[in-house]
Amino acid sequence: MSWPPEIVKLNPNKRVLFLTKNLSLIKEQLYNGLNLRMEDLSVDDLLDDINTDVMTPAWVCFEHQPSILAENAYAGLMHEGERVFRQGALKEGGFEVIVSGHRKGTGSSRETAAQCERWSGVRIVIAA
Repeated sequence: MSWPPEIVKLNPNKRVLFLTKNLSLIKEQLYNGLNLRMEDLSVDDLLDDINTDVMTPAWVCFEHQPSILAENAYAGLMHEGERVFRQGALKEGGFEVIVSGHRKGTGSSRETAAQCERWSGVRIVIAA
C-alpha cells in the first residue's frame, strides 16, 4: 500500500467537528452530541487564525508521547476562563474531520499541533 492513499474513505460512524467562532457550538459538538453540517453554517461562522499555541500550548509540548499530546489537543482554546476542549475531549468525540476558518496552524511551526489532531483520530483537516 502506498502512502499517502489516493482515496480517503470516511468512516460513517465518525464525526466532523466544526470549529466555530461561537465557542458554545464547539462545546455542544464535543459534549452534547451536536452534529453540525456545513449547510448549517457559513464560512464567516468558522473560527479564523487558530494558531499552534491554541492547538498545543508550550506546556503540552514538554511531553512527547503522542497519547499525551492527543489528551491535551486544543488546550489553549479558552471560553469564560475554562478550556473549551477538556482533557481527552477531541479523541473521545469520535471526530475524523475538522473544519475551520481561514489561517489554521499559524504561528510557530511546532509539529505537535498537527500531531495532537492525528493522534486524536482526525484524518482530514479543512481550512477555508
